[in-house]
Amino acid sequence: MPDAQRRDEPDRRRVPRGGRRPYDRSGRHPAVLIADGYEGARRPCARYLHRLNFDVSEAESGEEALSRILRAPPRLILAEWSLPSMPDGRLAHWLAQGFQTRDIPVILLANAADVATPSVAGVLRKPFTLAQMIDEVRRVLRATDRDRSSLMLVPRQES
Repeated sequence: MPDAQRRDEPDRRRVPRGGRRPYDRSGRHPAVLIADGYEGARRPCARYLHRLNFDVSEAESGEEALSRILRAPPRLILAEWSLPSMPDGRLAHWLAQGFQTRDIPVILLANAADVATPSVAGVLRKPFTLAQMIDEVRRVLRATDRDRSSLMLVPRQES
């Protein structure tokens, strides 16, 4: 390809790529909730995901996260292991037991000392880079996409 023609095309590395998938409602991007008590960790993650076209909401405490989840369930939740007012993974345990929330994948943001983790979709050990975070988010969303498509393809048994 000649250099003049190459310069006229947009740089593919600068085109925003996000989590937009065909089954999302009319142009909406997957909703992601970030629940972390420390604003210095929560804000950069939220800004980075927003820049990649995710629909991001934030929660500072466990109660705020629960109210946002029940009001508008997200497609994915990134939650700190020990939130203010909900220590030791109580949010993840509550989500796993709830009828409306058990299908929402959770990625735990945990310190190296936090060893015992409930059944979650993924774990990011702090400190992590934003690239590691987006790789884990995309991996979990791809895995849930495969699970949803396999559920849709199961033939119905007639009796």
